[in-house]
Amino acid sequence: MPRFYAPPSQWDGQRVSLDVTEGRHAVEVMRLKEGSSLVVFDGVGRSAVAVLRSYSKRGVDLEIESVRSDPKPEFGITLVQALPKGKLMEWIVEKAVELGATRVIPLLSERTVVRLDNDERARKQEKWFRVAVEACKQSGQNWIPQIDAPQNIGEVLAASPQPVELCLIGSLRAHARPISEIFAKTKVDSVRLIIGPEGDFSEAEMDAFLAKEAEEVSLGRLILRSETAALYMLCAVSCLK
Repeated sequence: MPRFYAPPSQWDGQRVSLDVTEGRHAVEVMRLKEGSSLVVFDGVGRSAVAVLRSYSKRGVDLEIESVRSDPKPEFGITLVQALPKGKLMEWIVEKAVELGATRVIPLLSERTVVRLDNDERARKQEKWFRVAVEACKQSGQNWIPQIDAPQNIGEVLAASPQPVELCLIGSLRAHARPISEIFAKTKVDSVRLIIGPEGDFSEAEMDAFLAKEAEEVSLGRLILRSETAALYMLCAVSCLK
């Protein structure tokens, strides 16, 4: 059955309303009609099989038939991703959601080409959230990951939990260890993956992360693009956790 998103504020007992965007997609794109069955989820673990009862220009009203609740993911995966050019961040968010990331923090570093003011950060955050919603629809996830507004390194370091769960930073340096070696010796409930920009982090930035107990990990013998490095680390962690 097709899946649609409605935040908790749109659930009322046995009734759920889809907003204009989701409602239009249900009726005009998916061609659902009164009496059609569908799945709706609230992004914080709850989903329901529902029946479309009515629709108008203001949205779509659903009647719930059955509800299920999924527990919050036990293993937290935060991706701290240096912001790439163009629309690549949308692709990274989509794939991060599909691979089980529970939080994505877009990072503005010294060598990040993109520069954003506060309004642009907010607009980007909203766009990436919508990408995450669509990825949850496609992958069947009922928990939408937290998608942060772009942050600089100082903001990321200041907000890091103390102690940091397990913080891994992709590194090209010779002494970087394989992810499997680190996980073989460490048992944790959450991990933070840090991916640098094209041209990598500056020495000062790398030192700042290492001072917060980040561990350098190897991404293999080849030099990967930033977006490829993100998928490499996400896949590796997903297989090892």
